[in-house]
Amino acid sequence: MRYLKGILFFLVLANVGYYLYVRGVAAPPPPQPAPAPVSGAIKVSATVPPPDASAARCVSIGPFGEPTDAARAEATLRSGGYAPRQRSADGPVQAGMFVYVPIPASPAAAAMLRKMIKGAGFGDAPDVTGPNAVTVISLGVFNDPKRAQTRLALAQQAGIAAQGVERRRLATLYWLDVDLKPNDGAINPADLHADSARGPQLGVTDCPAAPTPGTAASAIDVHTASVAR
Repeated sequence: MRYLKGILFFLVLANVGYYLYVRGVAAPPPPQPAPAPVSGAIKVSATVPPPDASAARCVSIGPFGEPTDAARAEATLRSGGYAPRQRSADGPVQAGMFVYVPIPASPAAAAMLRKMIKGAGFGDAPDVTGPNAVTVISLGVFNDPKRAQTRLALAQQAGIAAQGVERRRLATLYWLDVDLKPNDGAINPADLHADSARGPQLGVTDCPAAPTPGTAASAIDVHTASVAR
């Protein structure tokens, strides 16, 4: 009797196992496939090189009004271990100072002003085109700034509301481009022995990103009918 019970229990256990096998309960879940890559996805590389710590910075020194001044400064830089490159570009330079008197809107006031100017000893005081294309009375254009300041002071002492403005013209200017390494010190333009009386004040700026051909600025000339003195 006990033998028959064992056989019956074995058969029941076998039937249960077969049922579970058929229904997929006992079977392990099938492995899931890896997700397919999305079309057009950007793969980020883990081996992107770091930025170059030894990259040089380019600075421009100038402008020099004369090529001899640029050559002298270039020699000084080379003696200091730099390798400057000279380039030229058109730019505005000072071309004297224009001293003038604005004309009042009232004809009576304008006539009185001209009489005052003549009485103060300014015999040559023609009407010319001044700043902003407005007609003014010219007291002269001077290459020497000191003479311009003297004329301006004399007019103001006589009660004349004279004004002064710089004239500018286009000229060829010279620059020195220098590549500086990260451990290089700053360049002081005062160490380049430039004669400031012969040209513009020197400065240090970043090198231009690209040349700009055909885009030179127009010369500034506020006194078209005068003669420099």
